[in-house]
Amino acid sequence: MIFTIIFSIIGLYLGGFGGLLGGFLLGSLFDGIRNNRHAKKAQQQFNKNRQKYYSNPQQFEEQLLTLIAYVAKADNNRLLQSEFDYCKLYFQKTFPHSDISQLMLKFRDILNTSDISGSCQDACEKIRQYATIHEKMAILQCLFGFATADGNAHQQELEAIRRISGWCGVDNITYEALKMMYVNFSAGSGNFDEDYSGGYGGGGGYYNQSGGSSYSPHSGPSLDDCYKILEVSPDATDEEVKKAYRVAAMKHHPDKVSHLGEDVRKKAEETFAKVNQAYDKIKAARGMK
Repeated sequence: MIFTIIFSIIGLYLGGFGGLLGGFLLGSLFDGIRNNRHAKKAQQQFNKNRQKYYSNPQQFEEQLLTLIAYVAKADNNRLLQSEFDYCKLYFQKTFPHSDISQLMLKFRDILNTSDISGSCQDACEKIRQYATIHEKMAILQCLFGFATADGNAHQQELEAIRRISGWCGVDNITYEALKMMYVNFSAGSGNFDEDYSGGYGGGGGYYNQSGGSSYSPHSGPSLDDCYKILEVSPDATDEEVKKAYRVAAMKHHPDKVSHLGEDVRKKAEETFAKVNQAYDKIKAARGMK
């Protein structure tokens, strides 16, 4: 706005009110050019930093290991064999070209770090700045999977994931929706219909709820929980529910995280199907088309 002020003052001095108006318009033009240049440079720097952290598997691996270690140490500094196995299998599937033995050695070193909280917050700061919302969802899904690897997510682990979620810039409503799908209604609970196949049609589409689903609107999570999954109030209008569904579908779309590995994509497909199941149940209850 500096040029607008300078040119307005000069215009007022040289030409009175008419000069003030002319100076204001000319200054605004120069400020617009200056701001666009700064915005372009900022975007280029953002893209450069993002390239550094999310096109380099090694950077992403180390960040993820640090976050997993933080969750592991939250549960009385214990790492169960089931949790270690989950971690190893996850990295084998997500980063098939990496040296898994070296990754697990690095994981051990990170677990032995004295200031794991500081390291975790540093990693989360990079994620907050440079990760997309889809990548943040993938990270949290991995952490919930780790926490439930032994069949029981402990409160200390969930609190650790909540802190990580906040440090990464994910709001609490989104955290609760994910927790609902991965903890409250885990695969072993039977609350989500495992035969439900109306969630993902591939090819980048939002939804495909007409093909081959054996889902019953009377099964699955409660109606109130379905609203929580879509992050919308039960008092919302039908149009607001549809909008919330579209936002949730885009947020959890598998195509958005395919660059992070096949296992990440598969977890996103599971989440995407649960979002669709919740939406189908709400539609059935409301009589929506």
